[in-house]
Formats: sequence, C-alpha cells, structure tokens
Amino acid sequence: MEDRSHAIIAVSFLLLFGAGAAFVAWWMQSGTPQVKDYVIVSPYSVSGLAVDADVQYKGVQVGTVKAVRLDPDNPHRILIRIALIAAAPVTHATYAQLSSKGITGGSYIALMDGEGKATPLKTSRQHPAHIPIRPSLTHKLESSGKKLLSQTDKLGKRLNELLNDHNRAHVAAILTNLDQATTKLLALEDAAQPSLKALPALTRQARKTLDRSRTLLDSLNRDARALHDVLENTDRTTHRLSTDTLTRIDALTTRMNRTVGDIDALTRQLRRDPQSVLFGAPPAPPGPGEPGYHPPATDQHP
Repeated sequence: MEDRSHAIIAVSFLLLFGAGAAFVAWWMQSGTPQVKDYVIVSPYSVSGLAVDADVQYKGVQVGTVKAVRLDPDNPHRILIRIALIAAAPVTHATYAQLSSKGITGGSYIALMDGEGKATPLKTSRQHPAHIPIRPSLTHKLESSGKKLLSQTDKLGKRLNELLNDHNRAHVAAILTNLDQATTKLLALEDAAQPSLKALPALTRQARKTLDRSRTLLDSLNRDARALHDVLENTDRTTHRLSTDTLTRIDALTTRMNRTVGDIDALTRQLRRDPQSVLFGAPPAPPGPGEPGYHPPATDQHP
C-alpha cells in the first residue's frame, strides 16, 4: 500500500509540475510582443552600427538591429535586418536613415515618413520586406566636403595658371598703361582749366550776339508786316492819300533801310571775323586825337 501511495504522489507531482511549466511557458509566450522583420539595403557606409542597436520611429524605440552583413549578391551593398514591434507604423512611404547618438559615437536606425502611399508594408520572417534608406546628415556633409575640396583644388590650379609669368607680365603692362593714361588725363584737365573758366564769358557774349540778331530780325518782321498792311490798304486809300500817309511810308522805308543796313553790317562782320560771335567785335581803331592814333604815312617828293 505504501508503494502505491508513493507512486500516486509521484505521478501527481509530475502532473502538477508539467501543468505549472506549461502555464509559465504560455504566460511568457503571451507576454512577449509579436515582431515583424524587415531588411534595409544600404549602399552607404554604416560605420558605428552594431547588432542590437536601436531602431527608432520619430524618436521612439520600436525595434532593434538583428544582423548587419554584406549582400552576397552585391558586396558593395550592406543588408541590415531589423525586428520591429507589430505596432510600428511601417508603410510604403517609410524610409530609413542612419543617425548618430552624439557623444557615445554609436549609431542607430531612424525610421521616417516620406512621400508616397501610406498603406502598410507587408512582410514575413521568411521574406522580409525592404525599407529604402537615404543618406544621413554625416554622409551629406562628407559628400559636400569632398566636392568643396575638389572645387578648391580646381580653383587653386586655375589661380596658378592665371598667375603664371606671362600673365603677371601682361597685368603689369596693363597697370603701366593705366598709370600713363591717368597722367595724360590729369595733364589734359590742367590744360583745359583756363578754357573752362573762360567758357561762361564766351557763352554770355554769344548769347548777347544772338539776342541782338533776334532783335534785328524781329524789327525787320514788324516793319515788313507794317509795309504789307500799308500796301494792302493802298488801293483802298489811293483817293484819300494825303501828305501824312506819304510821310509815314517814307519814315517806314527809312527804318527798313536802316535795319537792312544793320543786318548787312552784321553779316559782313561775321564773314570777316566769325570768332566775334564768341569773343565779341574787335575794338575800333583810334581816331585823330585819341590815344594810340597814328596818322597815315604820306609820300613826300623832293
């Protein structure tokens, strides 16, 4: 009887132990979150990225890096396998970017939302979906730095070509010519100063001459209009012609003759001395009894 009771106790203990183990396994399995696997194919350097590195979505950790290896089909690419929680919002517009933690120097994967379809990206453990990757800020700075260094090198070579012995001599000759031209301009400016100073006086004299000519022409026009009016009225006033009218015509004719004579004298003076328009008429020669007068020489016969 005692052996039988011991056997029952042992079997009961085994059953209870098995049930407890099964419960613990079920509890642990139910408490473990479901994960989804994805693969990131990167043509860029992933320096600092290690297994178990964080995968974050907008700063929130949603998974870890499971493996980092070279692509067997293309050694120039790197395959990064990541495991994300089921709640991670991975869509067709999601892309990855390698980021740095700063002081520690470690790297992690940052998931971002880009432009495109916002439908969920389906994946499986056997055939994980691919998430595209974009260059990180460090990679962009590195690329920009290389381009800047290349452009600086090209600029240095061009400067060396520009500043060779031939071009330096050419530039020196240009500077010499500019200095000579500047000196000549200064000399011309100094020589032109007296003429520039006299220009206002010449302008005033020319203006006076033009005003005088305009006055003579206006007078002639008035006299011509008056004569025209008189001639038009001559037929109507012939039978009433009197001495006063004849006197008026005679005076008008005298004024016209005087005006024409002045214009003729001005014309002869301009033909004889055109510069008088700018510099004025030359002074008249002194007459008898005036300073500077010299009587004309006479022939004396023995």
